[in-house]
Amino acid sequence: MRRVWAIADTHLSFARPKPMDVFGEHWRDHPARIEAACRAVIAPEDLLLMPGDLSWALRRAEAEPDLAWLAALPGIKVLAKGNHDYWWDSDRPLNSPGLHDTPFVSDDGWVGVAGTRGWYAPSGEMAAAERAQCEKIIAREIGRLERRLEAIRDCPHKFALIHYPPLEAFAPLLKAHGVGTVLYGHLHLDGGESPLPERWHGLRALCVACDRLLFRPRLVATLG
Repeated sequence: MRRVWAIADTHLSFARPKPMDVFGEHWRDHPARIEAACRAVIAPEDLLLMPGDLSWALRRAEAEPDLAWLAALPGIKVLAKGNHDYWWDSDRPLNSPGLHDTPFVSDDGWVGVAGTRGWYAPSGEMAAAERAQCEKIIAREIGRLERRLEAIRDCPHKFALIHYPPLEAFAPLLKAHGVGTVLYGHLHLDGGESPLPERWHGLRALCVACDRLLFRPRLVATLG
């Protein structure tokens, strides 16, 4: 039996400390709390899905201590990029020992994971040029996700990782590829924006930002 867990928005900064408790006392010592919670429940054969905002680093070299910390967590770690992951070039493989990016297919072909950063919805207050740029980025993100979903099309169990809350424009693509659950982050407790309903366009849409989970991974699925 394999379990699937998820947690996002770890916001690590081991190379150049940027304590998250400036955003509230509830963030104090959050890496240690996440690690302890993961070690308490995640088995080596389990999957740990992490949809973005993993590190504050601006460059890959600066992110290496954070990536090493993530790699040392239990389970098979699958990562997607968040809006603060400036160290990660979206179009290049992650190439980090002990970590996987997407598309990811489990060794037995049973589980597939596809992911992308996503983007925010254009608003009516945007100038025409800004709106056009926003729509261009969304189209690019949808295209990137579609290519990665194609790579996992034969997997019976499919998960999508999108850092931003998924836009309605993503729903037809996810449903067409048989995705059952989409996992996202980005929405922190102090951000003022509520998560999507967990039943969203016929899919499960789960916000797994770590502060919303009290810094404990969420059990997403148990696969027999």
